[in-house]
Amino acid sequence: MGAKNRELKQSKDLVQTLLTIQDLSYNDWLHEKHQEYIKENQAFVMKSLMHYKGLNDVKENKHY
Repeated sequence: MGAKNRELKQSKDLVQTLLTIQDLSYNDWLHEKHQEYIKENQAFVMKSLMHYKGLNDVKENKHY
């Protein structure tokens, strides 16, 4: 079961407070987390896109 709205708000408020104390921007921090997640999953995304476009079959059938 996912987090409830109340739990999400409490977590967000705590992170915002901690970042403010450290003179860091919540939006900058959140953007960084988004970029990290995208980077960590980039291979999966590319593989999925290639599969969707049928490029895996073409690439695998080429003999170099």
